[in-house]
Amino acid sequence: MDGLKQAIVEMLAGGSIRINTGTFSNDMTSFATRDDILTLLVHLGYLTYCSVTETVSIPNKEVSQEYINAISTMDWTEVSRSVEASRKLLEAL
Repeated sequence: MDGLKQAIVEMLAGGSIRINTGTFSNDMTSFATRDDILTLLVHLGYLTYCSVTETVSIPNKEVSQEYINAISTMDWTEVSRSVEASRKLLEAL
């Protein structure tokens, strides 16, 4: 999905991503946009949703670690490198 990787990277860095939940078709098989996937992850409890700002974020460190675990088994090498570089920077600080 266009923009999904960048959204995950931004959330792993502690940011929030604005989404449109109105396009979600309320099933686990029909995904047309990045927002559909992120909305499903809200429903499953892997993201939190703020209705005031219409944004999603990773709720805690444990869930963040699960994203990192999932990414490490996928072909998202640039995301894995970014996460590893961030980890090293934090350790250096």
